[in-house]
Amino acid sequence: MAVRRTLLYLVGLTSLPVCALDLQEAWELLQVQGPTYRAAIHERDAGLENRALGRAGLLPQLNASASNSWIDGTQHRDNAPDNDLDYDSRNAVLQLRQPLFNRQKASEYRQGKQRADYSEAVFDAKSQNAAVNLASRYFDVLLTRETIDLANAKLKAFEQQVAAAQRRFDLGDGTITDVDQAVARRDLAQAELIEAQDNLVVALRLLEEMLGETPRQLSTLHHDFPTPPLEPGNLQAWLDMAKAHNPALRARQHNHRLAEEEVNRANSGHWPTLDLVLAYTDNKSDSISTLDQKNRYSSAGVEFNMPLYAGGSVNAKVRQAVASREQAGEELNAAREEVFSSTTREFRGVQSGQARIRALERAVASSERAQDSAKKGFLAGSSTNVDILNAEEQVFIARRDLMEAKLRYLLARLQLAAAVGLLGEDDIGHANAYLGPELALNH
Repeated sequence: MAVRRTLLYLVGLTSLPVCALDLQEAWELLQVQGPTYRAAIHERDAGLENRALGRAGLLPQLNASASNSWIDGTQHRDNAPDNDLDYDSRNAVLQLRQPLFNRQKASEYRQGKQRADYSEAVFDAKSQNAAVNLASRYFDVLLTRETIDLANAKLKAFEQQVAAAQRRFDLGDGTITDVDQAVARRDLAQAELIEAQDNLVVALRLLEEMLGETPRQLSTLHHDFPTPPLEPGNLQAWLDMAKAHNPALRARQHNHRLAEEEVNRANSGHWPTLDLVLAYTDNKSDSISTLDQKNRYSSAGVEFNMPLYAGGSVNAKVRQAVASREQAGEELNAAREEVFSSTTREFRGVQSGQARIRALERAVASSERAQDSAKKGFLAGSSTNVDILNAEEQVFIARRDLMEAKLRYLLARLQLAAAVGLLGEDDIGHANAYLGPELALNH
C-alpha cells in the first residue's frame, strides 16, 4: 500500500503543472525521496530485526552435517600381521537442539525486544526532527526571499533620496553632507542586497539537501496571521506530555532497560544450561572398528553444562555491566532534564511569540507613520535628510522583524509539538494553513 501511494505521488508530481510548493507537500516529498529520512527508515527496519534475533536463541536449532573420506594406511596389530587399509568412510548427522534452561538466551530475548523498541523510538525522534528541520529550512528560504524584496525596496528608496539630495544641492537648497549621507545609505543598502541574495542561494541549497530537488516556487505567508492560545495553556501539562511521549526520552528508557538486561545476561555465566538434543545418524565405515558396517540410528537426550571457573571473567563482566547500567541511568536523567528544558523554552517561545507579533505589527504601522511625518517635516523645514533616511531604515527593519517573528512563531509551535513527542501530520497541516500566496524564488 505504501509503495502504491508513493508511485501515485510521483506520477502526480510529473503530471501536474508547476505550482508553488507548500510545507505539507514538501513534507510528503521528503518522506518519498529525502535521503536522510529514507536512511532513518532503513535504520529502523534493521533495528526491528533484533526482536527476531533475540527470539531465535530460544527456538530449536536444526543442523545437518555430512562427510565422505578416503582412508589409506596400515593397521599395526600386536601378534598379528599388519592390515592394509583402503576404504571410504561416509557419515551424515541431523541434529536438533532445543534450549530447556538458559538464562543467557532468555536475557538476549528480552534485549532483542528492547533493541527493537529503541529503534522505533529513535526513528520517531528522527522523523519529528526531520519535520522541524524541514520547516526551519523552508522558513529560512521565505525569510531570505522576503529580505531580498525589502532590500530592493530600500535600495530604490535610498536611490531616490540620493537623486533628491543631489537636485537640492545643485539648486543650492541642500548641502553636500545631505548628498554624502544619502549615498552612504544607498551603498550600504546595495551591500545588504548582495548579502541577502547570497543567503537565499545557501538557504535554497540547504532545502534541496533535504528534499532532493530545488523548488521553483514556494507558498509564503498570508497577510492575516492569527495566533490562537495554546491548548493546554499551562506549562506543567506540556511537561507531563513530554515525560510520557518524547521519543528521545523513550529511547533512553529502552537503553536503560537494555543495560539492566545486560547485567542479567552477565550474571547468567554463573548458571548451568540444559538442552534437549535429538539426532539421527547414518554412517558407513565410520571408524576402523566399524569397517564395512552401515549404521543408522536415532538418539534423544538432555545435555547439562555447569560452568565452574572461567578465570574471573564472569565477575568482571558483571561489574562492567553494572557500571554501564548506572551510566545509562544517569544519561536517562540528563535526557529527561534536557527534554524539560527544551519544552519550557518552546512553550515560552510560542507564548512570547504571540505578543511579539502583535507588537511588531504596531511597530510597522507606527514606523510607516513616522516615515510620512519625516517627509512632511522635511518639506516644512522641521526635519532633516537624515531623519528621512532613518525613518525609511526603520520601516524596513520593522517589516523584516515582523516576517521573522511570524516564521519563528510557526517554528516554535512545531518544535513544542516535537518536544512533547506528538508532532504529526495535523501540526504540519496547521502550520501549512498560514501559507498560500505563491513566491517565485528567482531574483
